[in-house]
Amino acid sequence: MEVEVNEIDELLVELIERISGELGVVIYSLGIEGEFTDEQLSQELGVEINDIRRVLFALYELGLANYRRTRDDETGWMEYYWRINYEKEKDVLRKELEKTREKLNAKLELEDGSVYYICTNGCVKVRYEEAMEYGFLCPRCSGMLEFLDSSEAIREIREEIGKIEEMLRMFK
Repeated sequence: MEVEVNEIDELLVELIERISGELGVVIYSLGIEGEFTDEQLSQELGVEINDIRRVLFALYELGLANYRRTRDDETGWMEYYWRINYEKEKDVLRKELEKTREKLNAKLELEDGSVYYICTNGCVKVRYEEAMEYGFLCPRCSGMLEFLDSSEAIREIREEIGKIEEMLRMFK
């Protein structure tokens, strides 16, 4: 099954915006071919250079950008030459989806394998063993600790895992 371009675009925009903000989406969507400097981009977009650098390093952390450094002979300052890795979109998305699925599976295991109690005032959520130690009283406000039915949270986590697995199948 081939991935729909629109679905990839939507996922990619969501990921970039979450990691680097709206400016990240703007920079990525420029479709810049070849190398460029953060200074050039700052001037072109009329945005502070530190904001540009923050976004580019966030894209770098994702794997969507690379850079090389050289020293300016006149000033002695390091110059960064950036390149956007448009060809790595699918790999980056797949990796991020897999990481999210792993986190959700760990959360599911925790929720499904434990009985929780919650303060009636919303202060804390503790496992049954801790609730017993506290005499079913909140350690913060001394309110009652009541049984927390986790079945809805478990259902939602499983649903999210299913959605992610469906998205991952699109990449095969």
